[in-house]
Amino acid sequence: MKNSILPSTSIEIDEMLIKENLIFILSHLQHQHELFPRAIIRSCNRSWEIIPYEVDEQRSISEIVNLYKQSRFIDCRTNAFPYDTEHTIDFDVKNKTAASFIMIDLDLNQFRDEVSLNKHLQKILKKLDAKFKGLAHPTVLHTGNGYHIYQPIDGIVLEEEQIFYDFLPYLNGSDLTTEFMRFAEKYFACGKADTNHHPSRNNCMLRIPGTINSKNGKEVKTIQRWDGTLPSIKYMLSDFLDYLIDVRNKEIRERKRSDKGKVFTSNVSNIDWIERLIQTPIEDCRKNCLWWILIPYLINVKGLDQKQAVVILIDWLQKSDQLKRLNFRPTSIVRSDLRGVGSYWPPKIETLKREQPEIYGELKKRNIIY
Repeated sequence: MKNSILPSTSIEIDEMLIKENLIFILSHLQHQHELFPRAIIRSCNRSWEIIPYEVDEQRSISEIVNLYKQSRFIDCRTNAFPYDTEHTIDFDVKNKTAASFIMIDLDLNQFRDEVSLNKHLQKILKKLDAKFKGLAHPTVLHTGNGYHIYQPIDGIVLEEEQIFYDFLPYLNGSDLTTEFMRFAEKYFACGKADTNHHPSRNNCMLRIPGTINSKNGKEVKTIQRWDGTLPSIKYMLSDFLDYLIDVRNKEIRERKRSDKGKVFTSNVSNIDWIERLIQTPIEDCRKNCLWWILIPYLINVKGLDQKQAVVILIDWLQKSDQLKRLNFRPTSIVRSDLRGVGSYWPPKIETLKREQPEIYGELKKRNIIY
């Protein structure tokens, strides 16, 4: 494993304690969503593993512990939200995942020394306490090289509130739950969060206390336990709205600047891997591929008009439907996404791997990305 340190044999892992700690972490996540299906990650298999719904939740929990054990309890994590089988990011089908969790990742590399790191941790805890009127008492984990802060909240599905839903066209395909998590981390960390941490609704991985962090070979330890209180998201909605207004205004300015040079886009060379995607039907992640990759590529890189793009995209969706039929109206989805494309360009492969691991994995499986 690249840039990792395997744990010392002197570190003894208590399997029953790991199970107790997993149940504790899951207790942060069950107040507004079903626990399963849920994605996990472990060291011996860096791709996602989906733990299905079981009538007996203890059976699913035991299965997770067994999988963690197979990887010697190294890099054991679980997603903060249930696995979304649709991965929907469009304007016809709304995100139904409540914004109900705040995660803050502090890395020692962002600070001069451990003293500065610990001072900033206390600053964040005080800010959480002040914003939520004394109701915030999050879990704090020491990861061996920094801290994870986990604060569950009494959230809402932001897409169901018109005042927030209207900002979706300006979020570059992101859903409001993802946008809220990223805003909250920046807000409370005051610019000191791990720069490599980009939480999303589908990729917000929480470490399990008692397991091993392969980056430093140290045990993940609990410094403070969540007290079970759920402060309301209402305390942050005004700040989040101000943030969205700022995002929208910046995006409008960027689109105006981009439109001035749009005459040159038709001369841009083809992007090979996206051209392969256009020619290759896929089973999963079609809606996300439309929004993140294909529509920005055809409109803003290739310079096609919307009628030309619709013909290409509907053909691609119909061919993909022969592999696996999905229950959505392709024309409606395509036209909806075309309305929100703005000046967005498709991501680089490295960005796709970091921000949208589901898409990256599907394209790699189909040999679209080598």
